[in-house]
Amino acid sequence: MLKNNQRKIEKELQKALAIEYVKNFCMEHNLSLQKLKTQRFVLSGNECAFAQPSDVKPNGLINDGDTMPKVTLVIKLENEQLKIEETEYTKKILKDD
Repeated sequence: MLKNNQRKIEKELQKALAIEYVKNFCMEHNLSLQKLKTQRFVLSGNECAFAQPSDVKPNGLINDGDTMPKVTLVIKLENEQLKIEETEYTKKILKDD
């Protein structure tokens, strides 16, 4: 149980660091940091991403693609430099109202 709590804490710390890293980028590109904070956070290899969960109810394989989270912002490590990348969903979902 202690190991699960440790993983959860580590993931929350990683998400907090990523949010802090993209803060200026969001302000410069008129993206909502508040919306970003509510999204899922995924860390994998040399990149991490924020993704908006889908509100589409699964119906077997018929609508499987529609139920997938939409990645809105990606942070990659390339040539020992962090790089922020937008996706096709960045402005659609994160636009600051």
